[in-house]
Amino acid sequence: MLRRVVRRVLDGDAQWGSLTIQPDRFGTRYHLVVYPPGITATERRRVRIWRGWPLWGALLWILSQMVLIRHLDPWSALFASAGLVVVTAATACAMAGPARARVHTLAATLLPRQYDPVSKALCTTMHQLARTLREADSQRAQGVMSPAQFEMTWWRVYNEMAVVAHACIRDSSPGASQ
Repeated sequence: MLRRVVRRVLDGDAQWGSLTIQPDRFGTRYHLVVYPPGITATERRRVRIWRGWPLWGALLWILSQMVLIRHLDPWSALFASAGLVVVTAATACAMAGPARARVHTLAATLLPRQYDPVSKALCTTMHQLARTLREADSQRAQGVMSPAQFEMTWWRVYNEMAVVAHACIRDSSPGASQ
């Protein structure tokens, strides 16, 4: 069971990426992440580890402080914990390699009771792109779609995200990035 939990954390919900919708203090935050098509499962795991570094790095620092403070003086424990976090972050960055820069992301926040047509259109586009990938993934799993067709769909969405992000940046839409 532990192996399954660890695999789920490292692999995520889908090999193509994720769409996260969550409440934010300013409204509802949408965040679409699409990994570069064709990367291996190992490369994808390394990129996920690198992208999750702010969370696990903070946890690692707290845990190492708790352990080291019992065995070292406070300043030594602080420097050792900080050094451990810096070394693990640099290692995660190096292990992720060039694939980390090829991940495409789109993000937008919908404010409550305010109509922002650009952000609304971006959120709708993110939903459509994620739905396309989910449907293709499901069809591949059922054997309706071949792995090559799935990867072609993945490439189409990946490239479309770059176009959408470029258009949003050009139009000075807040909250959109590539």
